[in-house]
Amino acid sequence: MVKGGLLKDDADWSTMGLKNGQKLMMMGTADEIVKAPEKGPVFMEDLPEEEQAASLGYSAGLVNLGNTCYMNSTMQCLKSVPELKSELVNYQPARNKDVDQTSHMLTVATRELFSELDKSVKAVAPMPFC
Repeated sequence: MVKGGLLKDDADWSTMGLKNGQKLMMMGTADEIVKAPEKGPVFMEDLPEEEQAASLGYSAGLVNLGNTCYMNSTMQCLKSVPELKSELVNYQPARNKDVDQTSHMLTVATRELFSELDKSVKAVAPMPFC
């Protein structure tokens, strides 16, 4: 048995009394002890439902107001069309009086609803359409 001790880089192995075929167990130490993180990991399951949806990239849905389920699904499908969203954002009402007010109101309500859906992670009530 060889006496344990600190083995330095310049140690003379011939003075240690080793025999041919002898097994050695060497233990080392880390240069520096690794510090535990100050803040532990946060798991998705531990986040509130709103933050989970936001981090996964889910957008808000629409609240069913009794008989709005078909309209809600239609609006959510329309919201997924990038060209429509772009045109709604850039929509400017015409200055003449020949503009159909119903079409204008529908366009503005759709733009506002899409904007609300983009800002929120909670379900949005489609009140402008009721």
